[in-house]
Amino acid sequence: MNKWKVAAVGVCLIAAGACAGETSRFVNTVSGVSNAVPPGYVPPLVSNGSLCMLIDYLGCQAQNRYVKMTPTIFWAGRRYGPPKDQLIPFGHFETEVEAAAGETQSVPARWTQTLDTRSAHVSCRNVYGNGLTVETDVFCPFAGDLVVVRKRVSAANAAARSARLTFTYRFTATGNENKAPRRVTCASAWNDASRRAEFRFQADAHRPCEGLVAVFADRAVAAAVDGQTAALSADLALDGGKPVEVTFCLLFADSLDGKDFEARAAKLQALALRQGFDGLFAEHRKAWDAYWDESFVRLPDARLETAYNTAQYHLRANATRWSFPVGIFNTHWAGRFFGWDEMFCYQALVSSNHRDIARRGPEFRRAGLKVALDRAAHYGKPGLFGARYPWETLEDSTEASPPGFWMEHVFHMSNIALAAWYQYLYTEDPAYLENTGYPVIRECARFFFANMVYDLPDGRVVIGKCTDLERLGPAKANPFMTSCGAIYTLEAASRAASLLKMDETEAAAWTRTAAKLRESLPEENGRFVPYAGCRDESVATLGGLFPYPVFDETEPRQRAAAYHYMQHGRAFGNMYQMGTSVCAWYLGWMAAALAELGDTVGPARMLREAADGAGCFGEMFEINEEKVRRCPWFSTASGNVVYALNQMLVQNREGRILLARGVPAAWRDYAFKLACHGDLAIETEVKDGRLTRLALLPGDPSREQQRTVVLPAGLAEQVAFNTVSVRNVMRQEGGVRLDVHVKGPVELVQRR
Repeated sequence: MNKWKVAAVGVCLIAAGACAGETSRFVNTVSGVSNAVPPGYVPPLVSNGSLCMLIDYLGCQAQNRYVKMTPTIFWAGRRYGPPKDQLIPFGHFETEVEAAAGETQSVPARWTQTLDTRSAHVSCRNVYGNGLTVETDVFCPFAGDLVVVRKRVSAANAAARSARLTFTYRFTATGNENKAPRRVTCASAWNDASRRAEFRFQADAHRPCEGLVAVFADRAVAAAVDGQTAALSADLALDGGKPVEVTFCLLFADSLDGKDFEARAAKLQALALRQGFDGLFAEHRKAWDAYWDESFVRLPDARLETAYNTAQYHLRANATRWSFPVGIFNTHWAGRFFGWDEMFCYQALVSSNHRDIARRGPEFRRAGLKVALDRAAHYGKPGLFGARYPWETLEDSTEASPPGFWMEHVFHMSNIALAAWYQYLYTEDPAYLENTGYPVIRECARFFFANMVYDLPDGRVVIGKCTDLERLGPAKANPFMTSCGAIYTLEAASRAASLLKMDETEAAAWTRTAAKLRESLPEENGRFVPYAGCRDESVATLGGLFPYPVFDETEPRQRAAAYHYMQHGRAFGNMYQMGTSVCAWYLGWMAAALAELGDTVGPARMLREAADGAGCFGEMFEINEEKVRRCPWFSTASGNVVYALNQMLVQNREGRILLARGVPAAWRDYAFKLACHGDLAIETEVKDGRLTRLALLPGDPSREQQRTVVLPAGLAEQVAFNTVSVRNVMRQEGGVRLDVHVKGPVELVQRR
């Protein structure tokens, strides 16, 4: 008999029975007996982008280890200083239920755990041998730094009249994090006036601060506070199997958000007690509904759609007030910000029409521009040396990378510039471009121009030695992917300068240099290669399609390089020299590149492989193999999977909107709402292989613009277009071109 069961896609195995349909594609459920968990099980993520944690199948954070992760509460931006700038762990919570006879229930007879990504919460159901059932719901609202934990206790045995439920919070985490020179001191007490246990701490940290953690409940409890542990116990009268509820809250406030943290804590506690679980959860659902309403994707492949939804949930839950780390965990490079990785999250968010969240990335880099300028300046003197952003960045924009050859990367400068430029392309906001985007793009271009571009005696212009993808090793001259990033950066800077009518002389030099770099890209046997003489295969040879759209399907050397890697590169399917499969991050990368080529077979196959390799709750790992598992809830992979699928459905090319370029012929029924360049969203529905709805939805209804929409020929057969908005229909080989006048929301398909 199997001790566990995973229902990660399309089916929800809960007490009420099986459920299917659209809602279930946001639901990921795991079931088991006793304390057995599936191979590779990692608890689901609960986060509001500030507080971040894993919640296990018991509905708490028992100190078990899952793929090197032990459930702990982390608080974004709160970190120790050097040498490792680790995040400060803020403890964990556990619960236990005690029957009337005094027997503590620790191992359930059977259990079920569900992550509902639509409502952004985790629920657990634990049934114990004596008939007691404990149900748990956990979420973190956007309203404040609050963890909300509701427990519902019931008894199948009518003779069971009472139970004691205890919620224990331990401020001290496991390990040696509190040893000098990394110091957090804490004093604890029960506050009768506030009806809460308080842990008042001082952190001698990267940014010194003081603050408090408060633990309280929505009903009278017996409290025991001892050192760095608080236990709140509720005695429950059970009545004929009717559940009895208790809601516990953990509240966090500190001086990094202002010296008024005491007042803010009191206000947040009052709000929590006034609204109760139902009120807090209703506001929480409303906030997440607003996120989900900005876009959607519905696919005939249920497993892929659910993995996509989990990745979308992950991207929002991982969005800090600064930018997008790989993860808000110490196991994930301590929540530091990589200019390289954050762009993959950024692209996924902005193409999914989450533009206000996405802009945090470029705005973070704009806020850190002075630090990056000082890094490259001549003793702080003004000049045209550009900015050099850290490889790993802290919240104050300073460097946090440990020494190593990865510090010789420069392609993250291109990713930072690309995100800053994409934000303008998607919004066409001139104020943003002038004040935020262009200052970042320009200094990235200046950096390449002044520091990395070399004029060789034979007339070639190349990028100098640097670390390209780490697997290729250090000191590679004129590496293909880094060069593509430099080309994209220089060309984007020139275009932005032209729009703003600024820096004309520099912009002309950037354009000339980009053209010369294109001529010098390394190639062998009619295809681009990672660098001259490279004997290894590398996903870097896809770099002119993704992440940098320097080429399109008309460049034969790029096409040849892409398909060569697809055929020969699986042994090089992740960043490290380990594992035997292709990691989800690379699969998303490959799918996005093939979609750019108009491939209608490879992208879906790659993304389905990523979905099949996802964790129990649809989460992406850095590597997820039986013998090699690294970094579950890896945001870079989530970003690539989302962006690649979006690219299969919608691409933007110089005023043209290309639909369904990467959609396989087998997909007969699908729908989506995604972002386009020019402050537009597009909503599309296909039924039985025919287009039934196509609408353009501008952010500014008063703005007029002309757009071209290109459809595959098959979608447009027997479709009548709305002649009010569609000014011209041109049927050509392989597709249909619509010239559209946009003013306000426009429906392009004539309703029948």
